[in-house]
Amino acid sequence: MLLAIARATLLEDVLPVVPAGQVYAVRMIANAMAIAARELGSGEDSEAERKKIAALYRRAELEAPAGTVEEMERALAADIRAGAFDAEDAALVPVLEWMVDGRIALANPRMRRAGKLAG
Repeated sequence: MLLAIARATLLEDVLPVVPAGQVYAVRMIANAMAIAARELGSGEDSEAERKKIAALYRRAELEAPAGTVEEMERALAADIRAGAFDAEDAALVPVLEWMVDGRIALANPRMRRAGKLAG
């Protein structure tokens, strides 16, 4: 993938010649590029999330929101705040945990591999 090649070039060719005061910025850009690459490859996870959110709404006998996964997430958050979902619903917390775990997998997969999110 082009993004991975660009990131490798940044780290291997550019970073060694960057002034010390700019090293943090270059590393931050490289990390953002890695996250973006993982996000681009997460299409199946997005469809799984869409299905999980829709199933929560069906379980609560509510109409599932339409739109992108991000729009569905925002609607779910708003509905949770509005009390549309019972906090005691056994299905809600595992789905929310799964969603958070997916976010961490994109942002910092080493944390998951280290077992810090075992659960």
